[in-house]
Amino acid sequence: MRTAKNIKWVLIGIGAVAYLFSSGRWNVPIMAWIWPFCMLYFTRRSQKGYALLVPCAVLLILSSVKWYDCAGGTAAENIAAGLALGLIPCAALLLDYFFARKSGSFAATLIYPLSFAVVEFIMQLTPAATIGSISATQTGNDPLIQLASVFGSYGVSVFVTWFGSVFLYVLDARRERPEKAKKAAVLYLAVFVAVFSFGGMRLAFSDFTVPNVKVALTTGPYIGDFISNSFLDISFDENAASLKESVQTAAAGKADILLFCEEAFCIADEHETAMLEAAAEAARENNIFVLIGLEIEDEDSSQNGMVDNVEYLVDNHGEVVWKYSKARLTNFVEPGSVSQGDGVIPNRIVTLPSGKQVKLASVICMDSDFPTYIRDGLDNDTGIFLVPTWDWATIRAFHTKWVELRSVENGVSFVRSCMDGVSTATDPYGRVIMHSDTAGSGYENVVFAEVPSKAVFSVYKVIGPVLDWVYVGGLAALIAISVIRKKRVL
Repeated sequence: MRTAKNIKWVLIGIGAVAYLFSSGRWNVPIMAWIWPFCMLYFTRRSQKGYALLVPCAVLLILSSVKWYDCAGGTAAENIAAGLALGLIPCAALLLDYFFARKSGSFAATLIYPLSFAVVEFIMQLTPAATIGSISATQTGNDPLIQLASVFGSYGVSVFVTWFGSVFLYVLDARRERPEKAKKAAVLYLAVFVAVFSFGGMRLAFSDFTVPNVKVALTTGPYIGDFISNSFLDISFDENAASLKESVQTAAAGKADILLFCEEAFCIADEHETAMLEAAAEAARENNIFVLIGLEIEDEDSSQNGMVDNVEYLVDNHGEVVWKYSKARLTNFVEPGSVSQGDGVIPNRIVTLPSGKQVKLASVICMDSDFPTYIRDGLDNDTGIFLVPTWDWATIRAFHTKWVELRSVENGVSFVRSCMDGVSTATDPYGRVIMHSDTAGSGYENVVFAEVPSKAVFSVYKVIGPVLDWVYVGGLAALIAISVIRKKRVL
């Protein structure tokens, strides 16, 4: 008995370390497989008084540590955001404790992992987005994340957290029900092999004959400050000169498209037209498409002081292909000071200077954190998804990971130009083509990536609108079954 007590306290310690280094400021992918089991073991082996209290306290405290300064607001707002993200694993533990702990049913092992999927799905219907998702911890494991092409990123979260739930079921059943324990272990192993086999086969048979498009990525000369008027430190002429220099560098590298980061140029509203004309002239003279990000300050008070966070795509003839305004504002930082876009994602078929025809689409920064918004807004044949972004030190690594899954979910090449973070390009299978750390590289740095120009088929793109609610319905059904069984026993 004493040994069992010691084990649970050792495991809660291991789980605490694993949780701290799973997502947030630090991420070690294997840790996402370890801490759910440790927390479950403690709740199952503890008395009612502290079975939930201890692991939930650990999760909430460590969540506020590993997510601190990731919200971008004040200290109080960051702590509150961290505590809120800690509620996700706490909610999963709570549901498991009341509805799966004494069930004895193998099906009940799905209550815990489905809880993560459902909470993540609900979160992205709110301004919180998919921050803290388990699935994002696994990007880089290319065979595994192919699961997102069928089940979405939530499916990856379910698969990873199901491991701990099944492992504990096997431990509990191995003495009194050894056959059930064996069957459960074999079933999970079979699913594990099937998942990685599917991912490996999908990658092995990926289409390598698709024509590539060369995209240049850059950050621009300056990122503005929503509070101060420091954008005035750079004159319009200096901004225009910087724009021209970047366009010339991209064109010299034979790029078809130049993608600036979010708010690459911070200008007064009176200079918006002139800046757009400068971009059109540079694009026309250098025979290149330019997607330019602007922060437009309301100097004439025509928008009640609200800043515009917008992008323009200009073709190689100097014509505007689209204007898009950011639709999902960054929590604590932008609401109340930045105007919100209409949320219609532009999808356009264009003929590039190289003669290649491709359908392009784009959103800005946090817009890409919402799986449903992106899935429903991208056309099925959109080939390249452009995302100008601005991060900061504490989210720079993980933010890149949780949006790269959009490429797998939608079967689209993903190009993300990021200021003070990591610029990346992935193919439609989520494989990283280009990775560039911009935090220490200075301004006006231009990097290049060759990305496939055609979409690949994604099951999730088709069935996602139904499947997302299947997760919700499945969890509700398992909870209902658990309640019915308890009543029968009573």
